[in-house]
Formats: sequence, structure tokens, C-alpha cells
Amino acid sequence: MRVPRKGTGFTLQVFLAWFIAGASPARAAVLQEMREEPASTPATPASPAAPPGDLTPATALPRETPVENAIGRTTVSGSAFGGYGELTLNVTNNGSSVIDLRRVVFYFGHDFNEHIRFYSEVEIEHAVSSAGDKGEVEIEQAYLDGLLSKRFNLRGGVVLMPVGIINIYHESPSFNGVDRPDVDRFVIPTTWREPGIGIFGELVEGLRYQLYFVNGLNANNFTAESSIFEGHQEAQLAYAGDYGGVARLDYEPVLGTVIGLSAYGATSGNSLRSTVGKVPVWLFEIDARFHRGGLSGRGEFALQLIGDATALNQALLSGTDAQKEAGPVASRSQGAYAELGYDLLRFLAPSSEQSLTAFTRFDYADTQASVPSGLTPRLEFRRFSQMVGLVYRPIPQVALKADFRRHWLGSGDAYNEFASAITWLF
Repeated sequence: MRVPRKGTGFTLQVFLAWFIAGASPARAAVLQEMREEPASTPATPASPAAPPGDLTPATALPRETPVENAIGRTTVSGSAFGGYGELTLNVTNNGSSVIDLRRVVFYFGHDFNEHIRFYSEVEIEHAVSSAGDKGEVEIEQAYLDGLLSKRFNLRGGVVLMPVGIINIYHESPSFNGVDRPDVDRFVIPTTWREPGIGIFGELVEGLRYQLYFVNGLNANNFTAESSIFEGHQEAQLAYAGDYGGVARLDYEPVLGTVIGLSAYGATSGNSLRSTVGKVPVWLFEIDARFHRGGLSGRGEFALQLIGDATALNQALLSGTDAQKEAGPVASRSQGAYAELGYDLLRFLAPSSEQSLTAFTRFDYADTQASVPSGLTPRLEFRRFSQMVGLVYRPIPQVALKADFRRHWLGSGDAYNEFASAITWLF
């Protein structure tokens, strides 16, 4: 970052704070710390005053995604960068222990002027990327915004599908638990991004929307284990003959409580078009989250539907050995989770800016909820789990995590898992 010249410090600091705050609630603290004076905009109301002796706000669900910042941001220009990452350890009683630099992500962005900006994320997975390694280097986001007004703005490029909580707020320190909820791994293909164009804004105070026209999926890669996950094309020489749309509404009735609704619909085909046609895919999702005092919670339900699943499975059974082994593809997949947490330091050390969140989460994800007639569902892909854990945040941008999880599968199998992680965000 360049050091601002005298007289420009506040403007550049606000911009850097805006950009680094980019896509996560956890980044709200960066925004507040870098401001030289308290400020709020019509799109970002100030939090209620904290009780005497309590230095943390009573609520902590600021509007800090790239969408939300653009609605009510301070007008500045310049460039900035940021990033996040996580080093994880997973130990199960039915397999090997694994330690992994799961991901390191860097943000790069630029404001050309008050109306045009660029935003991007570059992700490196599993430490090393080469032909002989399991790591990957990929672009998670890369788009241009046309900022016109609070109610109406334009966006085009590779964008995150605004479906679910984690697909939007996916930075590691921003959620409890080492692993993302199963519904966001197997039903919603997080982190899910596609090339698209669309609009976003805030219709009235507390009611925000996103609407994008996006590229479709590749049904060749649908599986019983993870449904549509391997079907996303991610702008990599993607076939453009299948397309659809995605929409999301977020409503914040009171500060600290947000209710979200998402819907996605598109066709998917590629080389299966001659025998199956354009396979329709629908995904509907509802979520809610709140944070007041030391208490926080969130929940989510997602329903995924694949049309023409009978013809699709027949085509896959005539395909490669990998496609035969990966079926059957379900016509319906679904999942949900519910989580409740409490910051113990709100009780033990009320004046501390640190937090120690004890939480519990129930997960459910079933990618074999309904399979076409004549096919046998694979019950090992009906997943249930209960998690308990702790998350220590010495500052909001650093989270040290540890949790224990009991897994149950529809096949009757069960196993235990311990996980821990070092995560960061800047």
C-alpha cells in the first residue's frame, strides 16, 4: 500500500478500508479501525451504543460484501489489496489425519472513478499447484461495477452466485467451524461463481437485491456424491449455449438480523444435448442470521431440482467408466443446518475486544433425496452431523478454531472427526 501524502490520508484510508472490507462480515472491524472519525451512510446504519464498559457493538452483521459496500460507500479512487487464508488439521477415526494449507486468497481492486470499479480474488488451494500436485490456482471473482445510485447499479464479469450465506461470506474467520456446512459443500456448490451480467442495489432501507444473467452448468459432470458441484464451468472455455439467472433478496428488519432468499434456474447440457437435451437445474434457498450481544445464530435450507434426470442417468450410464461409477444423479437434493453460538468473553471479560465463541451446529445434506424410478439411491450420501466447537478471535481478522464432529450416514455408518484451523483475513 502506498503511504498517503499529507492532506489525502483520510480519503485513502477510507478507500482501503472499504476495499479490504470487501466480502465478509469479519472485515467490518478493519473498516472501523481505519476510519479517523465515526461515520455511517444511508446504507450502513451505525450500531446501537454498547453498554458502559463494553467495547464491542451489541450487533455485528454489517453490510460488508462488495455489493453492500457499493450501495453506500464513500466516493474515492485508487487501488488496494487484501486477502484471507486457512491452515487446517482434520483427524478422523476411520481414515488418515490430514494437515493442509487449504487456501490462500488475495484480493485486488481498483476504483477508476466514482462510477467505475474493478474487484477480483485469486485463490491458491492446497499450497502447491502443478501438473503433479493436487493444488489449484483459480480466479474466484473478477468483475467491473457501474455504480449509478443506491437503488440501481451494474455488474459484469465472473461473479459469485448470491445463493446461501457461506457462498457470499466465505472468508474463513467469518464463520464458526473449521469446515463449511455440508449443505454449502454438496447442495450449493460453494464457492460457486460463473460469468454473468446483472444489477444490484437497495430498494428501501434494509431491503437489498441482486439479479444476474449467468452461464449454465455442464451436466456431464453431475454425480451422486456432490450433485451439480463438478458441473460449474467457472468461465474456463465454458460452453455458452446454456444459460439462466440467479436472484437474491436480503431483508434486515432490525440491525443484527438478516433474512435471505435465493433462487437459481438454468439449463445444462454440453455433449449430452443430442440424447438428453438441455437439462434444467433449479435451486431454491432461504437463510437467516442474527447477532445480538454475545449470542449469535444462523440457519439455512436449500432445495435443488434436476429435470430430465431419468434421461440424464441413462446417458451417463452409456458414458465413461467414471460417469458410470459416479451415478445415479438425483432428481432432488436438499440440505439444511442450524447453528447457535455464544461469546464466553462477553460474560467472563465484558470489556475485552477479544472473543471466544462456543457453538454447536447440526448439519444435514442429502444428494440422493429422490432418484429416478428404477435406480437405487446411494445411502452413504445422506449425511447428518452434530458439531461442537470453540473459536478464539484475538482480533476480528484472526480466528483460531477447534471442533469435534459426529457424522452419521444413511448407510448406517458413523464416525468421529476432530478439526482445528488457523485462519486470517486482511
